[in-house]
Formats: sequence, structure tokens, C-alpha cells
Amino acid sequence: SGGSILNTILMIRTFATIQKNKPRVVILGSGWGGNTLARRINKDIYDVRLISPANHFLFTPLLPSTAVGTLEFRAIQEPVRTIKGLGEYYQAKAISLDTQNQVVKCKDLFKCHAFDVKYDYLCIAAGNKTNTFNTPGIAEREGKEVFFLKHLYHARQIRNRVLECFERASNPNISVEERDRLLSFIVVGGGPTSCEFTTELYDFLQEDVKKWYPDLIPHIKLTLVEAGPGLLGSFHKSLAEYYLKKLRSKKIDVHLSTAVTGVKERWYPSPDGTSKEE
Repeated sequence: SGGSILNTILMIRTFATIQKNKPRVVILGSGWGGNTLARRINKDIYDVRLISPANHFLFTPLLPSTAVGTLEFRAIQEPVRTIKGLGEYYQAKAISLDTQNQVVKCKDLFKCHAFDVKYDYLCIAAGNKTNTFNTPGIAEREGKEVFFLKHLYHARQIRNRVLECFERASNPNISVEERDRLLSFIVVGGGPTSCEFTTELYDFLQEDVKKWYPDLIPHIKLTLVEAGPGLLGSFHKSLAEYYLKKLRSKKIDVHLSTAVTGVKERWYPSPDGTSKEE
């Protein structure tokens, strides 16, 4: 009816007026810091806006489990738009700050359209990027043979690549050298995420791959590389030593005090010996 439509319009206008009268808090990032603040801040007092390329909060300790299918991706994420009372969410990247005029300059994630968001208070919780230490070949091979494990799409890439390697290795026209290369998995870093992923990958290879590709088991090699003298540096030494002992008992090749100096392509002769393939 006309009366209900008018009431709805009045409610929207009233809500917009209230939002304008509240101090605006803009949060950059939807990770641990940004998500927690956005959920806990009093929305009756503040107009809360959140800007992040990721439209979800990610429970990162369980990320390694999704890379091998132990958990599904939806089990470790919480959409940003489920935050009760959130004023606005923009799936975009913050490009720069104009602190004098209190404006965040943004670009949307899809078409790179630029737009500004004004703020009264600004919380920067954008997190960090993976440090490659300018190691040659890492940036060039990322998403092909080299993968990070920080975001949900990284875990998807790893899962797809692992399955691709086994399918390619099972083809009859693959040489032994190429099969060994495809089934050689190297994890770089001895921190909690790398160690957890190494364990998850080992379990996946032993419990699932063994049933699906029994003929390929002799070709599989799992290696963990750490630049420092030990694993899990933030943990007690006895726990780190116990974990290292368990890895080696599972025939996981662990290299300590070993830094990665570069990533290069390798070429192998094709089975007929007439050409080469990567």
C-alpha cells in the first residue's frame, strides 16, 4: 500500500541521516584485526565501513588442511557481510591516503575504478605480503610451479596443481625423469604453516594417493627446506626436535641451514628422444 511504501522511504531516510551524524570509522582489511574490530565496535555510536580485497575473514591456522581436501574452503571462512550493523563493505584495494582531507583513495577489485571514502577514524589492518627475499624465479613462477599459502585462492591453486601433477604423471608417455619431477614436492620454510602443510600433504599422499595411484608411490618425494638451524623456532626446543624426528621417521627429506637461491626450469627428453618437454 501507499502508506507502507512511504514508511519504508522514511525509515531509509532516517537510517541515512543517522549514519551521516555518526563518526565514520573506516577499516582497511578483513583479517584478524580488521574483522575483530568490525564485529566488536559499537555500531550505535559509529558508522563502520570496511575496505578489503577479500570479502571474507579467513581462519588461517586451518588453511593447510583445505589445500589437500581435509577441510572444504567454506569451513574456514566467514563472509564480511555477515557482520551485524556494518555500514558498508567495499571489495577494493586502498591505494593511498589523503590524511589532510581524511580520505582513503581506492580501486575496486573488478574494473579498477577509482573512488574515495571519507573517514573520521581510520584503522589500518591490511596485513602483510609474503616476502620472497628477491629470490630469482619465485615471482616469475608464482601460480605455475611456485605457490604461496596465505589466502584461500592459494590453497585452491595448490590443490589443483597437486592433482594435475598426479594425472600428468600417470600418463604412459611420460618419461621416468619427468615423472619423478612431477611428483617431487618441496615445502620452503620451517614455521608453523609450512610444517602443518608438510604433515597434511604427507597424510594426503599416504591415505588417499596410495589408493588412487598405487603405481606412482615409488616416484613421490616430499622435501622440507629451512634456512635456519631448526624447525618451529617459536616453539620449545624439545617440541621442535620431536617434530623433526617424526618427519624423518616418515622419510620426509628435511634440509636445515639450507636457503633457496633460485628457481629454474628443467627440461627432459621426451620418450621418443626427438624433442624436449618441461
